Amino acid sequence: MRSVKAYRYRWVILLSLVLLIISVESQWLTLAPVGRVANTFYRGQLNLRHSTPVDLLSLMYLVVFVVASVPSSYLLHRLGIRWVVWIASGTTIFGALTKTLYLADLRFVLFGQFFLAVGQTLVLVSITEIVSRWFPIRERGMAVGLTSTSQYLSLAMVMIVTPLWVVTKSSDPMWGAGFERMMRFWGIFSAILALVPAFLIRENPPTPSSHYTYPALSYRSSFKALQLSSSLRGLLVIFSICWGVLMVFFIKVDQISALLGITDSNGILGISMFVGGMVGATVLPALSDRYRRRKLFFVFSTVCSIPGILLMVFSARIGSHLLNPTAIAIIGSSIVGLSLLAAIPIGTQYAAELASGVGEEIIQSLLLLSSQAACAIILVVSLVTTEFYAPMLLAFLAVLLAAAMVGSAFLKESPMIITEDQRLKEAVEVEIVHLQ
Repeated sequence: MRSVKAYRYRWVILLSLVLLIISVESQWLTLAPVGRVANTFYRGQLNLRHSTPVDLLSLMYLVVFVVASVPSSYLLHRLGIRWVVWIASGTTIFGALTKTLYLADLRFVLFGQFFLAVGQTLVLVSITEIVSRWFPIRERGMAVGLTSTSQYLSLAMVMIVTPLWVVTKSSDPMWGAGFERMMRFWGIFSAILALVPAFLIRENPPTPSSHYTYPALSYRSSFKALQLSSSLRGLLVIFSICWGVLMVFFIKVDQISALLGITDSNGILGISMFVGGMVGATVLPALSDRYRRRKLFFVFSTVCSIPGILLMVFSARIGSHLLNPTAIAIIGSSIVGLSLLAAIPIGTQYAAELASGVGEEIIQSLLLLSSQAACAIILVVSLVTTEFYAPMLLAFLAVLLAAAMVGSAFLKESPMIITEDQRLKEAVEVEIVHLQ
């Protein structure tokens, strides 16, 4: 037995991390629920042939993460946690205030969004390092889970709160009023939340939180290890497709609402997805633990997404015979949210178990990098299409989900699922945790 101490200050560290995540993630899709209002507000400022201002702002986060994730990891290794959090807080505050002070000029808004995207990259790549330093093994899964929850929470807040500030009822003569107030609210909100972690963050606890260390593999070694498992490579692709479709849906939620005949920019489809997602992300991962079947429930999640998105594609036809088109679209989006938001935590754990010899922090980084890249590619493909093909966006996403469903059937079950509890039990039992 080896004794370690778990300090109460670890919860302050976790709170700092959660606040920083919420502050930067809430700026990603701020305009998505009221996309039609935002695109009208910034119309004509830039010569955008294939994209809208909302698409461009959303794409900024994705491209910056793909380009800057590896340099950010190196920066974390060289400078340490405290400096990286300080830089992330600074870039977030600068970006948020730039968007607030110069909200009428799209060029300055894009400039501020770039710094926010840099802050997001620094935050996301540092999560596992911060958690591993401050939390004992038995609490690390919970801590990382809370950071993931905070990302979903920030997106849900945006979908719910943003339309409350803006007049989105299409028949209202004041349509679009409140847009500037909404931008100022989110800018000040993000700046305040990002300021707190800069004062609370600490580099290390007084003594190590654990004597257990994960295998220290480089990215190059990790890619070599991936060659040993075809199921892991397949899962990375399928997971990335599911994540990319989900994020593109949120980014273009107001455009999709318009295509489905929803006249008001009220974010109702995004909200319904999160409602369904909260149920799916709670129930299905727990069932996969209970019945010790990762593949079964991952495949189930991808299969269930198909009828959901088909209900949205054919909402007008179905709605003419049953309920109404808007109600059918809401039901479909709830099913999509339930399926895909459940597939993410299941797929994350599934990948960690398939990644034989690869540290969990490495596989999480690869999942995050590949999913952000997939989202960027899907979004770019949707942007370069002309308006003539715009109504086919949902059909395009449906085809991608169908491909993911077919591919998931060829995956192999996790070889670790039976022995995972034993492996973790052995790691936990070698430590005695003294609460401080």
